Amino acid sequence: MSDNFELKQFAIELSSEVSALTETEEGGATKEEKFTEYCLETLSEAGETEGAKACSFIKENRFENIEMKLNGFAISDGFETLDLFISHYRDSDEVFNLKKPEFDSMLNCSKKFLNAALKKHLDGLEPSSEVFGLVEAIQKNRKEIVRVNLFLLSNGIVTQDVPATIDIKGLEEILIQPHVWDMDRLHRLDQSKNQREPITIDFEKTLGVQIPCLSMPSAVDDYNCYLAIIPGQALSTLYRNYGTRLLESNVRAFLQQTGKVNKGIRDTILNAPEMFLPYNNGLAATAIDATVSQDASGAFFLSTVKDFQIVNGGQTTASLFHTQKKHKVALDNVFVQMKLTVVKEEEAKNIIVPAISRYANSQNKVSELDLTSNSPLLQHLEELSMTTYAADPDDQNKQSLWFFERVKGQYKELLSKEPTNGKKLAWKAKRPVSQKIQKSDVAKFINVSKQLPFHVAKGSQKNYVRFLEKAETDFKKSKPGRTYWEDVVASAILFKSTEKIFGRKNHNPIGDTNIRSYCVAYTLSYLQYVMEGKLDLGKIWKEQAIDDLLSAQIRIGLVHVYDFFTSLEVSLVSEAAKSEKTWKRLIDGTHPFDSNVLQQYSLSEEELKQRMNRDASSLQSHKQYAELEEIRKVGVRFWDGLLKYNANANALSIIQTNFVDGIYSNLHKGRGLTDAQIRNGLKVLNLLKEQGVDFEAVTAMSSISEGLLSDVSAGFSRLSKLSHEDWDKALALGEQTSSFAYKEIQLIKTIRKKLKSEQGVSPKMIQ
Repeated sequence: MSDNFELKQFAIELSSEVSALTETEEGGATKEEKFTEYCLETLSEAGETEGAKACSFIKENRFENIEMKLNGFAISDGFETLDLFISHYRDSDEVFNLKKPEFDSMLNCSKKFLNAALKKHLDGLEPSSEVFGLVEAIQKNRKEIVRVNLFLLSNGIVTQDVPATIDIKGLEEILIQPHVWDMDRLHRLDQSKNQREPITIDFEKTLGVQIPCLSMPSAVDDYNCYLAIIPGQALSTLYRNYGTRLLESNVRAFLQQTGKVNKGIRDTILNAPEMFLPYNNGLAATAIDATVSQDASGAFFLSTVKDFQIVNGGQTTASLFHTQKKHKVALDNVFVQMKLTVVKEEEAKNIIVPAISRYANSQNKVSELDLTSNSPLLQHLEELSMTTYAADPDDQNKQSLWFFERVKGQYKELLSKEPTNGKKLAWKAKRPVSQKIQKSDVAKFINVSKQLPFHVAKGSQKNYVRFLEKAETDFKKSKPGRTYWEDVVASAILFKSTEKIFGRKNHNPIGDTNIRSYCVAYTLSYLQYVMEGKLDLGKIWKEQAIDDLLSAQIRIGLVHVYDFFTSLEVSLVSEAAKSEKTWKRLIDGTHPFDSNVLQQYSLSEEELKQRMNRDASSLQSHKQYAELEEIRKVGVRFWDGLLKYNANANALSIIQTNFVDGIYSNLHKGRGLTDAQIRNGLKVLNLLKEQGVDFEAVTAMSSISEGLLSDVSAGFSRLSKLSHEDWDKALALGEQTSSFAYKEIQLIKTIRKKLKSEQGVSPKMIQ
């Protein structure tokens, strides 16, 4: 394992990321805390858990050895699933094996915590702490708990055998499963195209059943299809073991037994189990691989399936389990038909699986939102983020970008494509990692500003679905403008600043930091509520910060909201925060803010309307300048060296070589580039990156000196921010001092006119 170069590289990257997260967190967070947060976020995105939150707890015995430990937890709807997280982090960027005593200690600490929590043996907890509320909620909902997942998190390699399940005396009715997420497994997940762990099922070995099936009569390149009959008991057991992980592609959580369909399923199981097969529509499932065997009689049956997912019929599966659990009924006479589609290629799967869910679902409507994460709206936000420059308030000549990571790992992937270390540093300088915003972050910031903190409290996945559903409706006929992205960034600055104001553990925080996230979300939503949604986000965007006066008001709000939460008679603030009733109860009271101070940060109706309607320049213009910058930033010497490199390597076609020659010539002579040169130059750069060409070596082949090329993309961004008064002053000064020629003055007037009328400004006009 230690010889694995990629694993070593991942260990270095993980250590750097944890260090960076710790350093950027003001107030002294430990590296184990940030490692835990990294893991919780990663596992949430992979669908291994939902709504997980960090929660630090350690209990020592009389010998001052750690006896119990908890680093985080997650609770599913209805308390069906309880996830407990315990971390072991060594401050090292080396690949190391976790010693057996260390692993055994982790497992025992988590078992002892669970045992004590369920059996009411955990004493001496601070009543105001989050762990006290968690233990109280666990005890109150013990009968609802079906499964407990013990997640053991480590940046070492676990070499010990891990039991499939754990038995605790007196808790036999609860399925307790340990899940080890060590460096090796985290690395595999990071390398996975799907960014999740597939479910692989051996029907005979794990369930003790054979699944008779028929395959489709003719082969198809993209997929195989099987029709099968699966016992109801097998489905019930699968749901007990995996829960809603089985329903990943369906996106919906179990709707509980309240709808007509679910009640019908329950009644059929109880009153006519032998009629379940003809009455029920059955399942539609997918996999990426399946093994089909043949018995002595020649009959075919499914033996194993890899990456098993139920894309339609999740309610049927969950209803079988819950009916059996609640009514203690046997499922011996219950059978369900299943259509299993085995998709051979990953690209085909991304198209076929959503279509199956769309067309096969006849029980409860699944919206188009549920079926795709590749939203046109998110693609548009990505384009806006790549071309909307934020000015440094201390130096207007310095500009940077806030990076929208639409797909997990996109930041790291694009950075890795930069051909040289120098280019990588320049790329990061323009897009600091502290200015990276994920799609779940956008959902959080927007829903907070729209006064929906109870959705934010439900966790990133559920909040994201709520956000996207509303956003898709709001922008059905039009796309968001540049102001929308500026507001996202301003909301990010506001949110992060509010977190800092609340403070960190052991550094004089306002209160229990385990409920900080809920206090922050509710406080900012409360601020927007009091200001009727008219907070001047444009001011925050322009200054890239919030001032002391607004900070003081936010602190007042945080104290008020914290006192509100801690006065609630509830076991878990994290659960109460998910309820809209809690939000309404907060805003029904008297707010603590100084209205005279807030008035300074409030926009009038007319100002708000103007801001939302304005868009200083078109997205297309900014995009063109960003593309031009990609051509220019590699330097004149690169394009000259590429001509010499290609003479020997013959890597480019004649047409491509001609374009390279034209690009070099125009840049060397200080001329602008044509649209065709920009378009084809980008194709050449992408081709060379795919071929793994060393850009520094190519540049070194040039014999000319490097000319200084300005950043035209950032330059255009600065021009587009100039007011009409600024343009008038520049023209007047130029005419009075004869600084500009007649043609230059006419060109400036044309650019000003186009920007004023929000028309596109071609790069050729100001290169």
